[in-house]
Amino acid sequence: MRIQLAWTLLTEFIVTLSGVLILKLAASMLGPVGFGEYALGRRVVGLLYLPLIMGLGIAAPRYIAIARTAVLKEYAESSFAFATLTAGLLPALVVVLIMNVAPAMTSQLIFGSPDLTHMIAPASVALAGITLHSMVYAIHRGRSEMGFANALQLVNLGLVPLGAFIFGQRTAAGVLGTTGISWLVFAGAALVHVIYLERNNWHGSVSVRQHLRILLRFGLPRVPGEFALVGLFALPSLIAVRTQGVVIAGQLSAAMSLLTIASGSFAPVGLVILPRASAQAASGDIAGVRQLVLRILVGGTMLSIAGVVLGEVLIPPFIRWYFGAAFITAIPVFRTCLLGAIPYVVYVLMRNILDALDVRPINTRNLVISLALLVVLCFIRSGIMWMAWSLVASLTLLGILTLREVYVRLGSPIATTAEPLVAEIIT
Repeated sequence: MRIQLAWTLLTEFIVTLSGVLILKLAASMLGPVGFGEYALGRRVVGLLYLPLIMGLGIAAPRYIAIARTAVLKEYAESSFAFATLTAGLLPALVVVLIMNVAPAMTSQLIFGSPDLTHMIAPASVALAGITLHSMVYAIHRGRSEMGFANALQLVNLGLVPLGAFIFGQRTAAGVLGTTGISWLVFAGAALVHVIYLERNNWHGSVSVRQHLRILLRFGLPRVPGEFALVGLFALPSLIAVRTQGVVIAGQLSAAMSLLTIASGSFAPVGLVILPRASAQAASGDIAGVRQLVLRILVGGTMLSIAGVVLGEVLIPPFIRWYFGAAFITAIPVFRTCLLGAIPYVVYVLMRNILDALDVRPINTRNLVISLALLVVLCFIRSGIMWMAWSLVASLTLLGILTLREVYVRLGSPIATTAEPLVAEIIT
């Protein structure tokens, strides 16, 4: 697992670095208007694909990994893979068709203006591409083929968006369209690879429907949680822009971006441990899951604390160098938001453990509760420092709720066999 984790960490680091370079390229090559169109297009694609994949990015690796343990004889790895592709791709294709049949109406609905009709076609291609990528990536994760999965992630999310600025037209629509087409090509090649590997394991459409019900029963209840997570990092800025103006809102948004980038460095751990923890739990190795959780939680928490302490010291010179003099007044906001990285890292590390141990959407419930606290606090007062501390309080609650749920499932006397998990899978 150490080699897989190291390779995954490197991949996600390159993807993060690519994201920073993309913003620089968009600002310098597309101009203010083009930058705005490109940023809007990418944001809309990201928000649309979340509900369309219906939680399959989590469900597929979990159940494919469980099927590989052969604990459940009537369920097949290949059928989960075909069910994932069916459920994940059909909704996206329908939405893509609708977007292109009525582009002006879609532009008005999505962007709030018909003036961006020219962005609908490239955005729809990008939506199809990122959806296909997500489904194929999830299947390879479930098969523990992290080398292939990371290579796909590196190419599609790290290199392709940068290459689009070099080989695509120097317009927002041209860059986004080139990105989408490239995603389809590389993800399509990875899909052919999956089909070739499973060519002799087709169990028929009846079997796929049976597996599909299980995937959706697990994945769909997790969709509201994805929106709640987006809301945690979007709501304070949306309130700030209405109460204090775009400058203050931009400073708060930048501070929260720094928080998510710092915490996101721990996300690759979950990409590796979800299939492993799911397989261990299904085979009854609860003791192994406990050891895995202890190592990850202790190591991750210590690293996050050290990172936050270092960040608190380095934030002032970093702000002056990267953002410029206009952001100096926001240094206290950056420092406050960064404190939320510690509890948020706990959530990032443990959310996959909860998904491995329980069919119920525990993370969704915790995220909704934390978002509700943030909403209440932000509507009590709208000062930028108050909202920064409100975000930290909400993330702290999220971390506490996550730890409590993990302890209940791994510390309970009944958490000693795979029987509860198997029963939830087949009923």
